[in-house]
Amino acid sequence: MSPVNDRYPLPVLAEAPTAWRSLEARHAGAFTAGSPPEGLPRRVLLELAAFGAAAAGLSGCFRQPPEKVLPYSRQPPEVTPGVPLHYATGLTLEGHVRGLVVRSHEGRPTKVEGNPIQPESLGAAGAHEQASLLGVYDPHRSRVVRHRGAPTTRAALFARLQALAARTDAGAGLRLLVEPTASPLWARAHARVLERYPRARVVPFSATDTGAAQEGTRLAFGRPLRALPRFRTARTVVSLEDDFLSTLPGSPRTAHEFVAARTPPDLNRLWVVESHLSVTGAFADQRLRARPSRVPQLARALAAEVGRALGRAELAGLSEDTVALSDEERRWVSAAARDLAGQGRRALVVAGARQPAAVHALVHLVNEALGAMGDTVVLVDETLSPAPDAVALATLVDELRAGTVDTVFITAWNPVYRAPADVPLGEALGHVRDAVYCALHDDETAAACTWSVPSTHPYEAWEDGRATDGTATILQPLIAPLVEAAVAPLDLVAAFTGELDASAYDRLRALWRERTGMADREWEGWLADGVIPGTQLPEVEAHVDSARVLAAVRALPPPVGEHLELHFVPDAKVHDGRFGANPWLQELPDPITKVTWDNAAQVSPATASRLGLERGSRVRLEVRGRALDAPVLVVPGQADDTVTLPLGYGRTRGGPVAVGVGFNAYTLRFQDAPWAVSGARLTRLEGRHDFALTQEHWRMEERPLALQTTRKNFEAHRDELLKGFQEPKEHLYPPNPRHVEPPHRWAMAIDLHRCTGCSACVVACQAENSIPAVGRAQVLRGREMHWLRIDRYFLGSDENPGVITQPLMCVHCEYAPCEYVCPVAATVHSDEGLNQMVYNRCIGTRYCSNNCPYKVRRFNYLNYTGHDPLARMYRNPQVTVRPRGVMEKCTYCVQRIEAARITARVEGRAIRPGEVVTACAQACPTNAIVFGDLNHPDAEVSRLHEDARHYALLHELGTRPRTVHLIRLKNPSEELA
Repeated sequence: MSPVNDRYPLPVLAEAPTAWRSLEARHAGAFTAGSPPEGLPRRVLLELAAFGAAAAGLSGCFRQPPEKVLPYSRQPPEVTPGVPLHYATGLTLEGHVRGLVVRSHEGRPTKVEGNPIQPESLGAAGAHEQASLLGVYDPHRSRVVRHRGAPTTRAALFARLQALAARTDAGAGLRLLVEPTASPLWARAHARVLERYPRARVVPFSATDTGAAQEGTRLAFGRPLRALPRFRTARTVVSLEDDFLSTLPGSPRTAHEFVAARTPPDLNRLWVVESHLSVTGAFADQRLRARPSRVPQLARALAAEVGRALGRAELAGLSEDTVALSDEERRWVSAAARDLAGQGRRALVVAGARQPAAVHALVHLVNEALGAMGDTVVLVDETLSPAPDAVALATLVDELRAGTVDTVFITAWNPVYRAPADVPLGEALGHVRDAVYCALHDDETAAACTWSVPSTHPYEAWEDGRATDGTATILQPLIAPLVEAAVAPLDLVAAFTGELDASAYDRLRALWRERTGMADREWEGWLADGVIPGTQLPEVEAHVDSARVLAAVRALPPPVGEHLELHFVPDAKVHDGRFGANPWLQELPDPITKVTWDNAAQVSPATASRLGLERGSRVRLEVRGRALDAPVLVVPGQADDTVTLPLGYGRTRGGPVAVGVGFNAYTLRFQDAPWAVSGARLTRLEGRHDFALTQEHWRMEERPLALQTTRKNFEAHRDELLKGFQEPKEHLYPPNPRHVEPPHRWAMAIDLHRCTGCSACVVACQAENSIPAVGRAQVLRGREMHWLRIDRYFLGSDENPGVITQPLMCVHCEYAPCEYVCPVAATVHSDEGLNQMVYNRCIGTRYCSNNCPYKVRRFNYLNYTGHDPLARMYRNPQVTVRPRGVMEKCTYCVQRIEAARITARVEGRAIRPGEVVTACAQACPTNAIVFGDLNHPDAEVSRLHEDARHYALLHELGTRPRTVHLIRLKNPSEELA
């Protein structure tokens, strides 16, 4: 690709780095995806048919007759057909709850939103929360109780549970394998089991939380606490491989707080050191790439420089016997330390879960030295119970193999698949008489257990949970279990707490009545609001034991030599694998690599050149006597001599959507090296692999697209910087006849300065508008159906580029090129500014797509909608489900506009400013997307359309889009400029 500025020179941006989509496009100047396979594979049909994706593709042009519609035999009093209800609930991720509000149509949950008064979501919902809805209607869920693989009944299961509960050994042979959780109800259930069976043990297991953060607070403060960063008040943030801007494992709250403190012209500054390019690293002002083994040493060097700047001799002494830093590392560490010291109590250092406990403890010491405790970081009591323990699973396996355990209850998700390679849990479970496993799917753990029990979905059962700050939420069911044999995991444990006679609802109410003395009216209020007031944890004052921390830091092992390092990371989409059965997330492009339906062994351009690798090369990775075959993806920003392996793929059981996708990186993960292992050997194999990448689809040629500059440059050249993107342009389109001023002028603004590329908006749009997943083979052909895409552009060098992301959907041009070429007037303009699609007029010529310069229209090549009853249940009934052979695109959520219009007419008023919020804007954690009416001059969208940073995308074409973008501003260190 030729540089942006070669074709369109800009007076002020000419010295900025040029933007490019991928290494292949930059150096070859052509789209280099592999040749797509012929036809639609049968496996893809089986994977996606029941999700309404591809089954009807076999039916050609024939359409099934409409199903019979039967009325209610008795109309529920609270249900009005066509009028949705909303219920507050939550979803537990990484042990803590995100508050949600779920829309329900006639008893069917159809859309997930964030709860605006719950502190972890603040009204936003990440991609995983949005996609969780699909799990309720998953046709591949486990459906029967099985004993040694044979179907049996719930009655037989509970008869066996009651017999096991009558044990007389005080629980010596009883173990519960669970995930750490902050739920008070689960904590009480575990406590009651241990009261009745004092020799039993509750074993925690998490593949992504190995307890380093908790052990770090124990090292620093003498007891386990939780450090809560307050990004809103921090002016300088240094991240040591902490991807806090990602919504998983982070949360909408952290992204919201950080970006809120970045409002121009007063910008904070973000420094990031990491091994692979993450969402947070892509957003950084100053980023340093480093091998995993060097990050702790860089943290030590940073602490020493901060100590020297603050006059803290004990910290400055860490510079003794440190490893030699490169010139780039030394400059970065020195500049970051001076920035931290200059901000003092308004500075903040954070460490990610993959860092060892000593680094977490060192971070607390540095924050205390800066005076940040109580300002940019606060401490609260740890609420996870049982506490994460990296060695607990290995201890359990030893007990199982020794034969001292006869009964194991497993509610942790799929531990056989996620266990370290040197902890053979699957084999050890064969020694147990009664291993009872409760899960949504018949997965790898179900195959290894005596009893496998279908679980209820989180939206089908009563539970509770806490946010990271302790705020409690009641998780209420939104629908009766769709699987008749499904059992709530808490009901299994109730067999051992003596509470089987009480329902989960009664147990939950009894717990909170005992804790708060609540009345029935209060309970109903908690359910309606989604939070329990007064449950936020108080802040804790504690001081760091510097001597103990410094001793632990000095004991850190030195970085490895020239050996290749393997680096394990949770996948941005399927996380540790638990979302692998979700086609919305499998087809969601990775925020950085843009890979769908796959994972890859990621290497840097320099490493790829040294080893003779390129995109799609197949390699064998060997370490400690184990081997793994994987395809290679060359990723800019990756640390040299490091291979990053995303977890969560390579499944052998768990439903056709999850099985056979990617490779299983857990096979090279060891108990003593959960995040990085050195000494790997890489061997190139024959053959190539085609990645289903989306970044090189829907190209807009080499024009100025996603714009960014520095804060200093923008302030110096504010008037002329974007002048050419804002002035009226001449064009050849005929004027739109307008006899009267429209009552509304709908418009959108997308602030690139706020967009992190987390992709929550993409899944929100998919859920709201019933957009299907199409499968890997169709994505390879460029046929993905997402109405909203997030383009990712690299800026600068191959090795350590800057990154900018740009959400793009139909921009609803005032002079829309698509409208003039449609032979049947299927795409037309409304008097309120919407570019509308009339689906029953469309005959599929695709002229409109050819004439669209923004490449935002999608065509139904196959009948992706399907006919499965479960697939129809999650669709939004306010949206037309498109058949095969029509063009579709973003509608500005016209169904929401019309719903607001109807409500306003009924109430005899006009639509209020801010009353209409599109699905993408509602989900966005950082408020990067704003929708509204330009006829309201005080509306936020009107203000942004007049902001000095706004520009019209492809403005030179004269299309006058109703969606404007706002340029991103960076705040780099002048010392490193």
